[in-house]
Amino acid sequence: MRVLVAMDEFNGIVSSYEANRYVEEAVASQIEEADIVQVPLFNGRHELMDSVFLWQSGTKYRVNVHDADMKQVEGVYGKTESGMTIIEADLFLQGNRPLTERTSYGLGELIAAALDNDAKHLVISLGNIASFDGGAGMLQALGAKYYNDEGEPVDAKEGVGVLKYIRRVDFSGLDQRLKETRIQLVSDFASKMYGKESEIMQVYKLLEISREEAATIDNLVWYFSEILKNETRTVTSTVERGGAGGGIAAVLAALYNAEVLTSHSLVDQITHLENLIEQADLIMFGEGINEQDHLLETTSLRIAELATKYHKPCIAINATADKFDRYEALGVTGMFNLFMTMPKRYTSFEAGLQIRFYAVQALKLLTTTFNTQKSQTKA
Repeated sequence: MRVLVAMDEFNGIVSSYEANRYVEEAVASQIEEADIVQVPLFNGRHELMDSVFLWQSGTKYRVNVHDADMKQVEGVYGKTESGMTIIEADLFLQGNRPLTERTSYGLGELIAAALDNDAKHLVISLGNIASFDGGAGMLQALGAKYYNDEGEPVDAKEGVGVLKYIRRVDFSGLDQRLKETRIQLVSDFASKMYGKESEIMQVYKLLEISREEAATIDNLVWYFSEILKNETRTVTSTVERGGAGGGIAAVLAALYNAEVLTSHSLVDQITHLENLIEQADLIMFGEGINEQDHLLETTSLRIAELATKYHKPCIAINATADKFDRYEALGVTGMFNLFMTMPKRYTSFEAGLQIRFYAVQALKLLTTTFNTQKSQTKA
């Protein structure tokens, strides 16, 4: 019996890898003949690099870069043997200064380091980063220059607040290697570069800033996009999911045809998830991600859709009830919920034991049915 185990993270308390292990233990304890296949998942803000390295071997590289506050930190990127270079921007692009003083400069530094290491295929997750400067800082680190109306340089390292001084841009110094690089950007959050559907206008409450403060930043990003359109004929407003990374996705898509995709699309690409589901006899999946976190298109929903498509029995183990209605509509066999609301203080071990407990209970019900069917067949 082939059992596919594909658990996503549980609100940063239990990783996808850990959740998979707890469910694997449960399956092994209840189904002796189980052939267990684990699929490590990730989303636009967590676990991209580690999950990819569970499927493809490779090397991690450490580089000195700057965080969103322009403080020097250690950045990490990975390169697989198949040639995929992975960057999780949220691992280093964090900050504590006011949002108007934060910059994406450090991401440009890490991209440049990866290019120096012969990167030909960049995969960058943009969720949960601390800058909202429309990618201006990143582009400066990659060779862009900005000037005010006096012809003096404008330093994007100072944050989104200085964008209002830009009157001219010079992209002639941008790293030419980017034109030859395949770029994929991971985001599970639908947003535009600016406007009411921009990232910051949708999450400003989570950032604990006022709507007025968010609108100020949004207007600065809009102004930067207008400068790009007028100076370089670069149109960013139409890019779907272009608001990811505070507008970084829109800029890279417009300049270098970067592909902006969801985490489940990348999971499909790397693991051939649909084929695994088609071949499975039972699927165990789940997550602990709140919809309030604006991660609305998690891989778990894709798994539920595919399980229904191939008429596979599947068990969902979640930490919140956010997606139960959608699972029900998709015909998920059974759903178990650890909590009504994911607690903020809960250890990985405690949550893991509960994941294992619910997995065992679900499997006991299923194996009882299987054994009954076998007995009836023999009779």
